[in-house]
Amino acid sequence: IVYHDIFSNGITYFDLGFDLQTIPQNLIPYLGLFGTVLLEMGTESEDFVRLTQRIGSKTGGISTSTVATEKYDRSGSALWMFLRAKGTQTQNEDMLAILSDILLTLKLDDKDRFKQIVLTEKASTEARLVPIGHMMVASRLGSHFTLSGWVREQMGGVSYLFFLRELANRIDNDWAGVLADLDSLRKHLINRETMICNITLDAPNWDKFQPKLEAFIRAMPSNGAQKATWTPIHPSDHEGLSIPAQVNYVGKAGNLYNAGFEMHGAMHVAINYLRIDYLLNRIRIQGGAYGAFASFDPASGIFGYGSYRDPNLLRTLDVYDATADFLRGQALSDDELTKNIIGVIGDFDPYLLPDAKGYTSLNRYLVNISDEQRQKTRDQVLSTTNADLKKVADALDVVKNGHIVVLGSKDAITKANSERGNFLKVTPIL
Repeated sequence: IVYHDIFSNGITYFDLGFDLQTIPQNLIPYLGLFGTVLLEMGTESEDFVRLTQRIGSKTGGISTSTVATEKYDRSGSALWMFLRAKGTQTQNEDMLAILSDILLTLKLDDKDRFKQIVLTEKASTEARLVPIGHMMVASRLGSHFTLSGWVREQMGGVSYLFFLRELANRIDNDWAGVLADLDSLRKHLINRETMICNITLDAPNWDKFQPKLEAFIRAMPSNGAQKATWTPIHPSDHEGLSIPAQVNYVGKAGNLYNAGFEMHGAMHVAINYLRIDYLLNRIRIQGGAYGAFASFDPASGIFGYGSYRDPNLLRTLDVYDATADFLRGQALSDDELTKNIIGVIGDFDPYLLPDAKGYTSLNRYLVNISDEQRQKTRDQVLSTTNADLKKVADALDVVKNGHIVVLGSKDAITKANSERGNFLKVTPIL
C-alpha cells in the first residue's frame, strides 16, 4: 500500500495496480483489451449497461491505465495495469464494492459482447494509424530495444493490430480457446500477492478508509507471487510498414547508454534546441512535414527521432544522421542557452491536482527514481553549457547506426528501397 497524505477536499483517489510480469507470454496481447473488458463486459449480477450506470451514479468514475517502462536504476522493467477509481467519502463503500464485483464476478462468457469489444478496438486501432502514425512508429521502435518497449508494442502497436485481427476470427472458430485465455489472464492478474494499492487522501479520512480497504484486499484471491518467464523477440531489421497514405512517419532510434553515455540534464536542453531550430527548419519548413521531434528516455537510454505527416523518407533520415554534426558546430550565446533552459525547466515541476500528485509519485516509486536524482538533473539543466551540448552531440553519433521504422506510403518505401539496397523489411499494415 502506497499512501499520500494530501488534502483532496474529501475525495478518495484509489489506484489499484496489477503486476503484468505474472502473465504468461502468450496472453500479453490481451492486456490491450483487458481494461475495457473489466469495465464493459458486465458481472454475474449486472450486464455492462447496468454496471456502467452504477459506476456513474455511485463513484466519481473508474478508468484504466498502464505503466510500462524501464527502471531508472537499470534493475529491470516496471510493468503494471491500473484500475483508477475516485469517490467522495460517502461513496467509498460503493466504490470498493463495485471494484470487488468487477474483479471477482466478471462475466467473460458473453461471446457477442466480447466480439463487439474486439471489433470496435480493431476498427479504432486501424483508424488511428494515420492520425497517430508517429506514436505507432515510436512504439514499434521501442520494441526493438527493451522489454517494456516490447510489451507496450504487444499491447497497443502494430503487433497488437495483427493480434486483434486474428482474435476476431478466433472468436468465431475457437471461442472455447479464447474464453480459456481470458479466464487464465484473470486468474494470473487478479492476485493479492502481486497487487499494489495507491491512495491519495488526507490523514483524517484515510483513517476511516483504511479498514475498508484492508477488508477489500483480504477478499482478493491469493495465488502466490511467481513471475512468468518471457522470451521476447526484438525486431532487428529496419522496417517499412506500408499503409495507403500519401505521407510518411519516419523514425530512427539508438541506445546511448550502450555506447557509454551517462545521463546529463543537458540532453533535455539539446532536445529543446533541436526541436525549435534544426528539426523544425530542416524537416518541417524545408521538407514540408507537419512536424518533427526528438526524444530521450532517461530510464532506458533510448534516443529517438520522428517525423509527422512527412512527404519525404530518405531525406528525413539524412537530416537525422546530420544532427550530431549540426549540434557540434553550434555555439549558443548566453541568451540562447537561457531561452532553451527556460523551455525545458518548466516541464520538471508542472502544476498537479491531488490525484495527479499521488499517481505521479507512485510512478516514480515504481521506476526507482528519487527526489535526489531529479534534483541532480534539474541542476544540470540549469547549468548547461556549450561544452555540455557538444558531449550530447558526440553521444548522438551512435544513432546513425540505430534502428529505423517507417510507417507510410508503399510507393515511398519501395522507392527508398530501390535507392538504398532494400534496407527496409516491408510489411503491409493496411
